[in-house]
Formats: sequence, structure tokens, C-alpha cells
Amino acid sequence: MKLTMKAAYINKRPHIGQLSNDILVNNDKIPKVTAEDLNENTVLVNIKASSVNIDDINVIQGSFLGGMPGMQSKSSYPLVVGSDFAGVVVAVGEKVKSVKVGQRVCGLNKLQSIIAGDSGTWAEYVPVPEKNIIVIPNDDISFPTAAASVMPLFVIQGLLDAGKLSGNEKVVVIGASGGIGSLFVKVLRKLHPDLHIIGVCSTRNLEFVKSIGANDTVDYTKSSIEDIGMDIDRVFDLVGGEKSYVKSFDILRQSKGTYITCVGPIEWIGDEMLSFWGKVSFVCKLLWKSILNLLPGKHPIYEMVVPTELKEGIFHFVFNNKIEASIEKVIPFNEDGVKEALKVVESHRAKGKIVFEM
Repeated sequence: MKLTMKAAYINKRPHIGQLSNDILVNNDKIPKVTAEDLNENTVLVNIKASSVNIDDINVIQGSFLGGMPGMQSKSSYPLVVGSDFAGVVVAVGEKVKSVKVGQRVCGLNKLQSIIAGDSGTWAEYVPVPEKNIIVIPNDDISFPTAAASVMPLFVIQGLLDAGKLSGNEKVVVIGASGGIGSLFVKVLRKLHPDLHIIGVCSTRNLEFVKSIGANDTVDYTKSSIEDIGMDIDRVFDLVGGEKSYVKSFDILRQSKGTYITCVGPIEWIGDEMLSFWGKVSFVCKLLWKSILNLLPGKHPIYEMVVPTELKEGIFHFVFNNKIEASIEKVIPFNEDGVKEALKVVESHRAKGKIVFEM
């Protein structure tokens, strides 16, 4: 008889906004993964912590990027949810070289594990491809902290690559209090002490954003980023939407100013399904902005960041410099806790990350 393990899973694709009602957490449904289930390049991890990412929710409910075909969860159920993790290696495939049994690790089971049909990470044991694992270099880094860092650093590496900062620029971070934005502000401050950082957030998070490294803040509920003035070198938009895009181009330097987003031209894309023409419009907007970049003369540049791989360097920089991801709450891994976490993340009002501790 096959053993089972504790896991959070669904038996059907939920309607948008209903995942917290449909998700189940128990010990008696999902088969336990063991060393015998590993292939030669896979590592078995005993999961100790995992965070909640809005994209995990969107992929599960079929609304990732507004429901773009080929980018949603697989259709076979039960389906374990989750993509990032921190834990301990309990077994390795015969060709695994960089990871050893007993090591503390974190990682991302592919960009969105559930798109490709890989194992979700909200479970006791998960098989993970060797290339998707980062060894945690310091024992004093907690599992919740490591798990909370994974998705933000995956995105932040892309933002840094696109930003090409020298260290003396004026930059705006839209969404500075969120799970990605808050760690991004901390990383920017450590990498570039002389950088002038302006964080955009709501009233309740103004002091928090200043405390993590922002020189100035903009309360989007009371004012606009247009009030910042001209000559901004980079705008990093972690929220998305045409309004942010248009207003950002009003404050960016005409020469070498760059608007960089990891979201795109629709704010909180994934909160609803796009129609066929909505999907066409989304793609056309991205193509049109790329074409505008090619126009002669001085004008800001638009850049859409699409991260594709974990890079060890940024993780070790953060861990070795003791830069901790901001965590709003660590929640026990049970059904009530999972439902609570999903509702908080869906609200887009979390100050930092929501993490499960297994």
C-alpha cells in the first residue's frame, strides 16, 4: 500500500477568487514521494517552509497572464499547489553532483512548477531538478526566510540585469512594500549605497518602506508619481498597468531613462480572465512598446522582464549579507492557515511575504 503525505491540493480547477474555498490540506490523499521515485538528476527535499505567490494562485485558477493558452496548470487532479520551497535534502539521483544529503536548500520547482506538471511544493516531500536548487550557505538563515526570498530574488535578478545601474541614479520602485518590492529595495540599498530610491506604496506602509532603505516615498492613495518631478533614471514597476506606464514616462529622463516592469500593461493581471481580444490587445501593447523603443531621438525605453532561471550569485549575496526578506506572517501548514494565507495574498495588501512553516 502506497504511503501518503501531508499536502495542500485541489481536486478541480477553482473559479477566480475561489481557491481558498476549494483547497484541501490533509495527510491521506497525496502519495508520499520517496527516493525510489527520483530520476537521475532529481533531488528529494523534505519541505520545511514555502511561501504564497500570487502567480501560484493565478496559474491554479487558469488566469495567469489573463489566461494565456499554454501557461496554466495541468488538468490532472489531485494537484498539489506551490512553487517555491526551503528544506533539507533527504536523497539525490545518481547523477546529482552539486547537492548532498543533509544540506539545507531552497529553490523554485521551475518558473511555475504547476504549468509544466512538476510537483507542487506545498507538501512534506518534493522531487526537484538539481538545477532548480540553491544551497543555503549559512545555518543561521531560517527556512521561512529562505523560502520567502526565492520568488523575489528570481524576479530581482531580472530587474537588476535590465536596470544596469551604476549606483548614482534616481530610481522609483512601484510596489515597494510587497513581497518582491520590499526585498528589492533592501538589495538596491546594499548594492548601491548612494542610489536615491523612491518607494511607491499606500499610507500604512510609508514608514516601513523608508525603514528598509528608501530615501523618499510616494503615497499612491493621496498623490501621483508625477509629483516626483523629472529626471528619474529608472522606474521599476512591480504592479503594472497603463496608468503607471504613462505617468512613469512623464518623469523619466528623455535620454537613457528606462521603465522596467515584470508585470506588463495590465495592473494585477491574473485577477480576471482576459477575453480573446483582451489577450490580443495585451500582446499588441507589448509589441508596440518594443517598436517605440526603436524610434530615433531621445526618449525613455520600455523593458519587460521575464525571468527564466535561478542564479546562485544573487542568493549568496543576500544570504551572506544577512539581507532578509520581509515576512508579514508565518502561518502553520494546516487547512485554516492555508485558506487565511490565500485570502491575504489575493488582496494585494500583504506587507512582505506570507510563509507556511511545515
